[in-house]
Amino acid sequence: MENIVSFNKVSKKLGGAKVINKATFGIRKNSICGFIGPNGAGKTTIIKLIFGIISPDSGKISINVKDKGSHSSMGAIVGSAAFYGHLDAYTNMKVVSEMKKGSYDEEEIRSLLKLVHLDKTGRKKARDFSLGMKQRLAIAMSLIGDPEFLVWDEPLNGLDPEGIIEVREIINEIRRKKNATFLISSHILSELDKIADQVVLIDRGRILYDNDLDRFLEEYQADSMEESYMKCIREAGAAYEN
Repeated sequence: MENIVSFNKVSKKLGGAKVINKATFGIRKNSICGFIGPNGAGKTTIIKLIFGIISPDSGKISINVKDKGSHSSMGAIVGSAAFYGHLDAYTNMKVVSEMKKGSYDEEEIRSLLKLVHLDKTGRKKARDFSLGMKQRLAIAMSLIGDPEFLVWDEPLNGLDPEGIIEVREIINEIRRKKNATFLISSHILSELDKIADQVVLIDRGRILYDNDLDRFLEEYQADSMEESYMKCIREAGAAYEN
């Protein structure tokens, strides 16, 4: 299957330290790719490389979207949800749409707010939203312009069980309706396990695994992504020591 993103022997140094070391992997079109690894493994650096925020020192990155010059071809949630706290959900969406597209479409905004269950918040200011509502607003903003490729960094962070289920259902609905490709980074592997069909595992700047989730479980004779993850990390640790 065709890749929407391909890394070929990509390396990157930051502050004199090599944080990405000859990374080679691909994210298949129309997949939900679980991007996993310990803190400091290089996940955020990979995301910055994908969006062109930083450039690789060596290697090649290919992004296969229809309009590479358009801000609407890719959508992102990176770090904590960013929004204008003094504005309501609709106005936040309008401002972000104008920034991304130079205009806004009222029908698109209302449709996206309905998708994330924020269509009935009226004039309530975003700063008064619950954490789950703020995260759903960030999701809606990332969907402006109908992007082909969505990169969500820790979208489940800080959510209660109900909020996690809501976000999971939204992801499944987006995939069903829009056929988008996802790269989702999360430490909550028990939830990622329920939606991902591809796994990319990074540790110490090296890609340790890139394949189907089913293959990941099979290769490590595991019942869950978390169990396979732990076995893969332990094997890598033993290899580093040798």
